[in-house]
Amino acid sequence: MDIDSLLKRKQDLYTLLKSQHEAEVNEMNHYMSVLSRLNNGIIKNYVHKLLDDGLRHIEYISTMMTTIEGASSSLNLTKQGIIKSIDEEKESRDLLLKCVALADDVETKSLLKSIIVDEEHHIKILEHIEELVSKPG
Repeated sequence: MDIDSLLKRKQDLYTLLKSQHEAEVNEMNHYMSVLSRLNNGIIKNYVHKLLDDGLRHIEYISTMMTTIEGASSSLNLTKQGIIKSIDEEKESRDLLLKCVALADDVETKSLLKSIIVDEEHHIKILEHIEELVSKPG
């Protein structure tokens, strides 16, 4: 196979993978939007499974696309990118704190507080990743 046809095949593969990536993201958004309206525990578990699988599929497809692009996966872990993620997590936490202050019922406050705990955990994880990326070698 000559170089032109090889490059064309890679480009075609990349284009199809990108379409599938977008489809997976759209599916996940749909599942997340219906999840809150589900009352049946079995169906909720199934939708959680679909979300878990979708996230895994997105990770696999992203890795394949990155390989085709020839980029290093560590490029995505730039210090600037991690700091941006930390800032976004802090913004989410702060927004949720405002939501807690406005919420009236105990169940809503409790759920929001549990999400805030998760956001704090995400901040700590990202700060640790930042340390690891900043260290030489």
